[in-house]
Amino acid sequence: MLSIPLNISKLMISALTEEIERLKLIGDSCEDDWPGDYDPNDVPLYEYFRRLLEENPSGNTILHCEKYSKAASFSMALLPRFVRENMNVLSSVDVESACRVYAQFIAYRCVELIENKHLKTFPDKWIKSLMFELITFPGTQPA
Repeated sequence: MLSIPLNISKLMISALTEEIERLKLIGDSCEDDWPGDYDPNDVPLYEYFRRLLEENPSGNTILHCEKYSKAASFSMALLPRFVRENMNVLSSVDVESACRVYAQFIAYRCVELIENKHLKTFPDKWIKSLMFELITFPGTQPA
């Protein structure tokens, strides 16, 4: 189980709302010529995860990470960018909290990738990528 504290839920709700709006604007203007960072199927995933966070307006959001959730994985993958873009308004406690949440999520994903025997590609590549994102999480590097 992964617990997302209220301060990080609020950050993610705000950032997911911005990302959803950005993707909708792209979708409205690009027709069938999609840019590389756009997939119309991402919007419902982000909307689902935002609703999940909004269901707990006064407390922590609990994620059951034992099974792969595409919505959670896509949304959590945005957390480093959310933190990076909001460093000027986040306290050091908020950054540390976001890093802890992200680290726990990465740990769950890595365990799942290791245990997933039916993957068509090698999980080592994914695990290395996830670990690199964790190592370079914004605000955790010496200045």
